Amino acid sequence: MNTKTRHLIDIVWMYTLLAGMGWWAADAAEGSVLIRAGVADLVMTLGVFSFSVWKSNSSAYDAYWSVIPCYLTIWLFHVMGGEGWNWMQWGTMVVVNLWSWRLTHNWARGWPGWHHEDWRYVDFRTQHGRAFQLTNFFGIHLFPTAIVFLACLGLFDVASSTTFVPGLMLLGMAVALIGVAFEWFADNQLAAFRTRPNPQPEDILQTGLWGVVRYPNYLGEMLFWWGVALCGLGAGGSWVVVLGAVSMVLLFVLASIPMKDTRMAASRPAFAEYRTRVPALIPGLW
Repeated sequence: MNTKTRHLIDIVWMYTLLAGMGWWAADAAEGSVLIRAGVADLVMTLGVFSFSVWKSNSSAYDAYWSVIPCYLTIWLFHVMGGEGWNWMQWGTMVVVNLWSWRLTHNWARGWPGWHHEDWRYVDFRTQHGRAFQLTNFFGIHLFPTAIVFLACLGLFDVASSTTFVPGLMLLGMAVALIGVAFEWFADNQLAAFRTRPNPQPEDILQTGLWGVVRYPNYLGEMLFWWGVALCGLGAGGSWVVVLGAVSMVLLFVLASIPMKDTRMAASRPAFAEYRTRVPALIPGLW
């Protein structure tokens, strides 16, 4: 058994334990289904934060983003009588799980092991010094958890509703699937680029989707969450279900893309020309 396999086994037992913690917390909590799920999510976030501190590696959290929506669909099936769901409810949950398992697999194949930590977390450790653990909990763990929970609000409406707008539900599932496809092609192209023969550190992926927009994986992620929001609206959810999708767009546009652009410009001389030629997300616009 190689080192990476052993470290992935660590992740599996950690996230299995997190699932048990979340299930227990949801059962112990009082209030609406939404409140109980929120309590469970908070307990699990505290759990994965503890693992991050124990391992001195905040990348213990990285899989949480994609795993938790899968956990949520399983729990909603349990508490909302999923045996009686119609095709629109099942379709939405299947799309969410397709996104979840694909993205988690992509993370797992690219994660080298505990010796690696996301470069953004490394920068935060250097910049924030003794205050890093505050950044670690509130910025690296709690903030993304809140964004994903907000983006999942539509799933509560989908799981519980008895009245649907079929056309809007189909549109939402289609948009979400297009997002998953974008991410699938973009991530596979990036994985092939990273494992190419004779790689040079300054090389930039400029073919396939990466020659059309600089961040097709981010575009796919945003499309997926807009699809989930449309499904929430199609299940009778209020305008609040759109806030998560809006938050995702702001997160990528205001934080992830500027940070990535800055890092790429500092390490790859050809990036400046690539940036002027290839838009970040939308051809002809931005």
